Amino acid sequence: MGAKVTSIDISEHQLNVARGRAAALGLEADFVRADVVDLSAFADGTYDVVYTGGHVAVWVSDLRRYYGEAVRILKPNGWLIVSEYHPFRRVWKHSPDCLELGFNYFDRGPHRFEAAADVLYRAPGELEQFEFHWTVADYISAILSSGCQLIHAEEFGDASESWEAAPVAGLPASLLLVGRRDG
Repeated sequence: MGAKVTSIDISEHQLNVARGRAAALGLEADFVRADVVDLSAFADGTYDVVYTGGHVAVWVSDLRRYYGEAVRILKPNGWLIVSEYHPFRRVWKHSPDCLELGFNYFDRGPHRFEAAADVLYRAPGELEQFEFHWTVADYISAILSSGCQLIHAEEFGDASESWEAAPVAGLPASLLLVGRRDG
């Protein structure tokens, strides 16, 4: 559709998966290995839109720095689009029968887990994993402190996914926030 797309991930394996998918679909994109809290490989004001989502923020220890870097590479009046798994869904114990708090909503972590290689279907394993559980206010504050105006906020979806280990149907599944870089 005419967009020049750059995909960033810290994992070379994930970038290889993305390259393969893009090739199979006949799409052109640049793939760059970088840490989202250090996008120094990109000049200020390079992009019209920065999209981030897909459960990325949970792996990032400094949300303000993350969004600050995303906004730094935006052109003036560019859009930052954040789509994340809703924080309300991260607080529950793994129990298929009832909702019981596993974490205080305000306990941002880091939360340590020993997990198997498949992070979607949490199972005990030998890999040490850390997650951060940001609140809705953390997301909004990080966007505002990055030099963006918040122009849209939405919570949506209420179905329970097969990989979720608690009966969360009825709770918002996703959080969408859109900011516009100050011009």
